[in-house]
This record gives sequence, structure tokens and C-alpha cells, in this order.
Amino acid sequence: MTRRTTIEIDEELLARAKRALGAKTTRAAVEEALRRAADLGEAAGAERAERQRRILRRLGDLADPAVLETEDMWH
Repeated sequence: MTRRTTIEIDEELLARAKRALGAKTTRAAVEEALRRAADLGEAAGAERAERQRRILRRLGDLADPAVLETEDMWH
């Protein structure tokens, strides 16, 4: 789905982005920049989730779940 919108864009920044992305049109530059931003954000989220999974796996080796479920863990 596409949507027409009007935005103000810094012309120098747009020219730099077009060169960097190899885009010939403003639309191509904006779409590619949005695509790359979304990909980076999703990759960062996946990396963060994997780090959390690794921590939880290590925690399982270091902690006793039975104790974690009781008040004893606070003493």
C-alpha cells in the first residue's frame, strides 16, 4: 500500500542520501532509507532478544528455580 504525503526535506541531505544510496529519485531514496532503518531496527531487536535468551540460559545454570520461587531468595 502506498500513500501520498507532503513533507519538507533538507535538499542537501536529500542529495547526499541519493548519492549514498544510489537512488535516482526522491521516492527511491526515501523508500530505501526507510527500508534500511526498519531492517536495522528489527535486527537490533533480534540481537537484543538473543542476548536476553543467552543470559536466561546461563542464569538457569547458576540459579535454583525452587529458591527463586520462594521468599528465601530475599534472605
